[in-house]
Amino acid sequence: MYLERPGCNLCMGNQEKAAKGDTVMATSTRLFQGRVVEDRDGKKGESLLASTPVVVLSAILGRIPNIEEYKAAVEGINLTKFAPIPTK
Repeated sequence: MYLERPGCNLCMGNQEKAAKGDTVMATSTRLFQGRVVEDRDGKKGESLLASTPVVVLSAILGRIPNIEEYKAAVEGINLTKFAPIPTK
């Protein structure tokens, strides 16, 4: 897990980066290729954009949650007035 100080992601002097080839999940929208994670031989660095609840749950689980885990974790929390499209 890579934690970054609160504030502007890299554009206001925070020049920390994850290790080359890591996968980073964040709520920042400035995650273009190579900005937070550089590639290494044989492994491309990845920057994944996610909502705050997904990032928090991923940090707790140590992996990206599946949809059932996400729904159970946010049950009873009014995250937004919009709902995901039901799947069958």
